[in-house]
Amino acid sequence: MNALWEKFRGNPIALGLMALAVLVLLVNTFVVVPETKQGVVLRLSKPDRILNGYKTGERYGSTGAGLKILIPFFEEVRWIDKRVLDVEMQKQQVLSTDQLRLSVDAFARYRITDPLKMVTTAGTVERVSEQLGPILGSA
Repeated sequence: MNALWEKFRGNPIALGLMALAVLVLLVNTFVVVPETKQGVVLRLSKPDRILNGYKTGERYGSTGAGLKILIPFFEEVRWIDKRVLDVEMQKQQVLSTDQLRLSVDAFARYRITDPLKMVTTAGTVERVSEQLGPILGSA
């Protein structure tokens, strides 16, 4: 081990590259989970576990937020907001029961409570909003 250290000590470029490799490894090992987000850990593109999942009635400060460890280069995190999200519909003309034209501007609010199901079925929050649009428009 000392011979290896002596070899790198005399070569500042090799020492800098080794320091850079250690830094990249550390950045890919640790992840900070915010309280307002929940994450689905994907191991080799397959869902593995949930970080800081939503629980009804849970108070901020007692969640699973904080520093978490991942397997570098094998695991990645897909972030999903824990807060209430909204979908805004475009204005639509509808006929009322007495045949009057009404301009309806609607919106909906939702929360993702099962992030694993959301990742496996929709993939992203944007796709959830896109898929909710036709459902809400027909109602």
